[in-house]
Amino acid sequence: MKVVYTAPNKSHHYIYALGLLKANILYRFVSGFSRFSPRAKQAELAPKIRRADILQTIYIACLKFKLPDFLCRKIAYLAKIEQDLACKKYVKDCDIFLFYNGSGLSSCAYAKKNGVITIVEAVNSHISFQEDILKTEYEKLGLVWKPSYQKEKERRIKEYQEADFILMPSEFVRSSFIQMGFAKEKLLKIPYGFNKFQASNHQVAKENTKFTVLFVGSISVRKGLRYLISAFNELKHPNKQLVIVGPTNHDTGIADLSLSSDIVFRGVLKGNDLEDAYHNADVFCLPSIEEGLALVLGEAIASGLPIIATTNTGASDIINDGCEGFIVPICDDKAILSKMQLLADNEELLTSMKQAAKFKSKDLPGWDVTTGNLVNTLTTIFNEKKNSR
Repeated sequence: MKVVYTAPNKSHHYIYALGLLKANILYRFVSGFSRFSPRAKQAELAPKIRRADILQTIYIACLKFKLPDFLCRKIAYLAKIEQDLACKKYVKDCDIFLFYNGSGLSSCAYAKKNGVITIVEAVNSHISFQEDILKTEYEKLGLVWKPSYQKEKERRIKEYQEADFILMPSEFVRSSFIQMGFAKEKLLKIPYGFNKFQASNHQVAKENTKFTVLFVGSISVRKGLRYLISAFNELKHPNKQLVIVGPTNHDTGIADLSLSSDIVFRGVLKGNDLEDAYHNADVFCLPSIEEGLALVLGEAIASGLPIIATTNTGASDIINDGCEGFIVPICDDKAILSKMQLLADNEELLTSMKQAAKFKSKDLPGWDVTTGNLVNTLTTIFNEKKNSR
């Protein structure tokens, strides 16, 4: 069995490519991740990797120099087409073509003509599903809604339809495709792995006696931070603190909110500083309106933190509602407040949930498990097709 895989960035894609390589089934990995990044080097992948990163590099430069948005979006669209065309020379010689959504429409059609199994990777919910949610939220906040670049949206939808299967990381993403009319048999769910940094030597005791709620993510409309802030403002506790870690987007969704002195913005944290933020918190809250599967949830569980997260974060693939935390509806500050107040008032419950989180962290799959699941899934699909001939 030979697999061609393509993706525009590094993220978990290098991990997937390495997993396929170690299983001896990676034929080519066509990467759009800029070769000029110090993170692009991967000696093990060198014999299999092919770069299709010229336009992606230009796109990153456009973002850096803050060029007009319409130009950045068009170049991002063309960058995925560059990767697509680069794959065409390899797919006729493979058995499975696995491609990031937006990066494989032409090669997908060519591969299918040659009897190749095609799988599109959707890291987020169906693009029409997620746009409907976000458009509603932007309009509710009186912000200017910018839909996806139309040609890219059309391209992504065609890939959903044309590919034999759709690979996705969470039940939330899976349910979005089912709601959009896709057959369950076409949907392949493989949750991401998690980096278990709680096992590192850098462990600290909680430094403060405050009831501390932690958020890690971009300060943006998509992350739903306004609902956490609104809930925190109503939280009744004599010594509380909300710590917000992450970069600030153009549209924050919180510009109209009152920000008291017990709300602390820490900016982007990495390494030991990020670990300290987790270890100094009591509860982790992720109120996102839409995302495929938030890796920060794994970091929180690995740090022994109870979680309050929305249904649209992939949380149901990580925690049991009411055991290691709570899963709440999106855009619902009252639901967040209810669970936060419960944990703030009930020390016994908070302690038991922290213990449950620590216990759960032992069962969180590492990336080796995830890549193993990916290899097993691809092998099963390949064998089923071979046996049906």
